[in-house]
This record gives sequence, C-alpha cells and structure tokens, in this order.
Amino acid sequence: MEITQDGVQTLAAVLREGTFDGAASALHLTPSAVSQRIKALEAAVGRVVVRRTKPATATPDGEILVRLAKQWDLLVAEARAELLGGTDDDAEARVHLPIAANADSLATWFLPVIAQMQAEHPVAIEVLRDDESQNSRFLRSGEVLGAITSDPLGIRGCTTRALGAMRYLPVATPEFVARWMPDGPSWEAFSRAPMVLFDRNDYIQRNVLTRLADGPVSPPINYVPASTEFHRAVELGMGWGAVPEVQIADALRDGRVVRIVDDHVDVPLYWQYWKLSSPILDALTELTVAAAAEHLVPATRALRAAGSPL
Repeated sequence: MEITQDGVQTLAAVLREGTFDGAASALHLTPSAVSQRIKALEAAVGRVVVRRTKPATATPDGEILVRLAKQWDLLVAEARAELLGGTDDDAEARVHLPIAANADSLATWFLPVIAQMQAEHPVAIEVLRDDESQNSRFLRSGEVLGAITSDPLGIRGCTTRALGAMRYLPVATPEFVARWMPDGPSWEAFSRAPMVLFDRNDYIQRNVLTRLADGPVSPPINYVPASTEFHRAVELGMGWGAVPEVQIADALRDGRVVRIVDDHVDVPLYWQYWKLSSPILDALTELTVAAAAEHLVPATRALRAAGSPL
C-alpha cells in the first residue's frame, strides 16, 4: 500500500472545499487531475475514501487519511518554524493549531490556556466550538488536532486524558423561585417554569430537567447560545438553568440567584488529541491538563458524584 502526500492532500482539499472543482481551484489543478489523484489514492488503499455528494464527505477510511494529511501539515509547519527561526511577528513561522472546545470551558478556564499557548509558542490558534458531546466529530473528520469532549471512549488514532469535571448548579433568581416554585420544585412546577437552554443540543440542561422533574416534561424554553449570556439570562430571571459553579459563584454569594435544589451535577471532561510526536501539541496538552487540575472537580470525586441522583 503506497499512500502519497499528493493523494492525501488532495483528499483534504476536496473535503475542505466541498467539491472536486473547488479542490481543483484551490490546488491550481484541473478537475480531471483531482479526480485522478483521488482514484489513485482509493486504488492504493483498496477502499472508497470520499462520498461523491454535495458537499463531498469522507468515508470512515477517508477520515483516517484526512487526519494523516493534517498531521503532515502540522509536522511540516513545525519544521518550517524551526528552520526559519522567525520572531513572534513572523506570520510565516506560525503553526496553524485547530482545536475544539465547549462554550462553558472557553468562558471559564480554557481561554487562558490558549492565550498562554499563543504567547509562548509560534502558533495561530483556531477554536471550533460545539457542545462537549459533539466535539469528537471534529477529531474524527480531521478538522482539529485536539478537543475537549465528554466522551471517554478513545477515537482511533487519538489519546484520551481525563481532565476532571465541570460542576453545574441548578439556579434561578429568588423572584423566579417565588413566582414559579412557591411550593418547591415538583413535576408541576417544572412543567410551567420557563427554562434557559444553550441550544437544541444542550443535553446537560435536558438531563437535569428530567432528573429534577422525575420524568419527561416540556416547559417553555428560552434559547441563549452563548455561555456568558446564558448565565446572565438566568440572573435576569428569564428562566432557571444549570450553570457552571465557577461562573455563578459571585451571583450566588451576592444573592442574585439561589439554588433550586441543594445538589449539583458533574459533567466529566476529556482532552482527546492525535497520537503524534509534536512538541506544540505536547505543550498544549500539558497546559490543558494543568489548568483543568486547578479549575475542575477532580476525576475521582466527579465519578462518585455522577453515580448519585441530583
């Protein structure tokens, strides 16, 4: 099996641009040349690597090859940076570093990590943001080098490091509780009380709701798709929600919000990254693990809490 650099780079371009014509334009080739490269790559591996849809998508085998292309790009960029020995102002010497993170981590503990990474290393960081339950797909598709996920199952070709857990507290304003839950939390109260969700993929809020209500319930929903604005919406009385403890601590201390129940939910987080001998990726991993140890609930405590009802 002979996998060529031209083949995997062309595959990556097809998937990035969405079409063979788009890849041809980006690579300064003819569409026929792009098609021939993809056919040669598929002949070499003996498998179909791209679905000829619009936009084009990778097969599971194609995803492996796309990761190979991105790994090659990273290693070449690191070598170029070392050879050029440029200054921090030298754009050509900076390595493109795509990663994925969930909004709550970005808003609380992870943004200082990538700021430190950018300050100490010649990198240009791109953050793809989605729910922690969805970020694994960015690794599978080869779009990122590392991702914060809630998935403990390792992705083929990746290493998984447990980070700890983000602790969430169900809270609302005192006025909200007095109006919507005067007799305390109950199925009836939760079916009527407005709730704040990040977006329609916000499984954390939905799981907390089901557990608190002790069954399925469909309350009025306000969607606020930004972490900082989410907890501000709760503070403004738009609804109740489960907010990261580190994010709502000041409002709790000042009495702007109160806990609906005297309990919490812990969401375990993991750092998954490519198995690759890369000084830059190693540095990012160590910074991430160190910051998580400082700001998240330790993994052993989180696992015990995860097994108990809210």
